[in-house]
Amino acid sequence: MTDSKPMILDQVLADLIGDEIANRHANELRAVLSTGNEITMHGKFTIGRDFIIYRTAKDVNGRWAMTPFSHIVQLII
Repeated sequence: MTDSKPMILDQVLADLIGDEIANRHANELRAVLSTGNEITMHGKFTIGRDFIIYRTAKDVNGRWAMTPFSHIVQLII
């Protein structure tokens, strides 16, 4: 027995976030993480089943970061 979320729920969440980003033409997201830290995400976002890939605010060299949905407490689009 596992405590993980069903895969379909993860995909629905990813679809909702992806659609909202597209509808708002968003190129910046803010998120509060479970650690209490706040991050700012930039760029054209890649929304996977359970993560967001984005450019970091500090990096102009094109490096990308990945944050799993499970670490995000609040997402501000």
